[in-house]
Amino acid sequence: MPEMHELFTIPEIVAAILLTDTFEHIMLQNCLLVSRLFSHEATRVLWERCGTSFYLSKGWLRNKIPTVHDLAKITAKDTARGQYYANQIRQLRFVRDKENWAGVHEGGQWCDELLKLEFPLLEAFTSDSCANEYPELGPMKTKSPFYTFGSSANNELFYHILKSSPKLKALDLIMDEPVDLDEPYHPFQSLEEEAIRFINATPILSSLSLPFTYRTGFEVPLNTWSPAILSALGSLPSLHKLGGQILTSASLSSLPPSSFPALRELDVKFSGPLSAIPLAFPNLELLKLELQNPSTFGIGSLGALGKLEILDITFVENEENCFSASDLLAIAHGCPRLHTLNIPSSVTLMMENPCPVGDDISDSTIEEIASALPNLQQLCIGVENRDALTHEAIVSLAKHCPGLSYFSITADVNMRSLISGLKELGEKPLSEMNFMRLYPPEESEHVYDNLPGLAEEFLELAPGLCEFSISEGESGRELAEMVERLIGFPGSRG
Repeated sequence: MPEMHELFTIPEIVAAILLTDTFEHIMLQNCLLVSRLFSHEATRVLWERCGTSFYLSKGWLRNKIPTVHDLAKITAKDTARGQYYANQIRQLRFVRDKENWAGVHEGGQWCDELLKLEFPLLEAFTSDSCANEYPELGPMKTKSPFYTFGSSANNELFYHILKSSPKLKALDLIMDEPVDLDEPYHPFQSLEEEAIRFINATPILSSLSLPFTYRTGFEVPLNTWSPAILSALGSLPSLHKLGGQILTSASLSSLPPSSFPALRELDVKFSGPLSAIPLAFPNLELLKLELQNPSTFGIGSLGALGKLEILDITFVENEENCFSASDLLAIAHGCPRLHTLNIPSSVTLMMENPCPVGDDISDSTIEEIASALPNLQQLCIGVENRDALTHEAIVSLAKHCPGLSYFSITADVNMRSLISGLKELGEKPLSEMNFMRLYPPEESEHVYDNLPGLAEEFLELAPGLCEFSISEGESGRELAEMVERLIGFPGSRG
């Protein structure tokens, strides 16, 4: 047998080779048999993201990333081998469920096998309950929720992972609904001491997300970050991401000075005046809000977040919401780093939910926003009055924002006028555009002839388009379908 080249005895070289295409897990598994070094590096690549991908195709099931259930089965047979794999894990995703499933061996729940292991390199831990929707993940389910506040019987594994993972920095725990939704459910308010102990147990915590899931048809109880919990979190020197729960302006006003020194990402439901957010978190780069109160001309105060790069706002449903041109301009001029601006969130338009009233919003408003935010890559603007904007708004964005790739807007757009306006800007003014969705007024009806030719003209201006839709108007929808067909069969373009 020929000797192996000396390059293949250098760990960095072997690691670089194995990382060129980590999706081919059969290749990695074959490397386990090449040499001790190849085996170690292949094991590290295979196990460092344990359970973090859940593709359900047959091909993936054959070449899947190892799961926490795989780890438990191995540990049940050989603890030393299980520990060897646990030593490589940097990200761990735990799929949990309330239903009863078979254990690794009789007489115990399979996840209890993990109590035998330490996780010295673990940096990120996620626990969710997505197994409800995917029968294929059945073998990974546990008999009870992975973590339930106030239930010590279910907390042993959770605290074991905390204690055995000195490098743990990120926690993303999807909390289950309470058993009895008729009773008040305030997990943190009623268990503040336990929650604070949990926070203090992870002083290097940099990311914490605690969203809740509920069964359809049940009223969602109020889950808010209490002042005491926020104060404990605010003392963490490295916490840069906070998500889940309801955040209130009142709780922010009671925070000690210099709280949350490193916070850069906030993704929460929010209640109260938005002006409290820049005061508490002046260095935010990402802000995603689900407003719990009707919004009336208050979003402009977010323009004080000068470092903001991503802003996404979902307005409270079935209420009168409003924002003005001056609100949008205050954000555009105050947040020059923005590359993603969704007001409202694009899901609002996709689900055909009512949009806020846009006071004084016009094409000139979008022109000024576009010129102030040349780095925009994603934009969603939706207002109740869908004829407030026209094709001129899109032309302005194409002129000032060359990197725009994802775009949704409520506007009364005449496609022939849009194409004419875009052609004045050059050959491919929408060269980076991948997704474009137009939401015109219901009563709007622009009639187009020669739809195939019009579709080809438009695609010449946006050659990278992957998806295009027009929600209203028979002729407009036919044009969008024609564009979609050409996208699917690029060889058919003229």
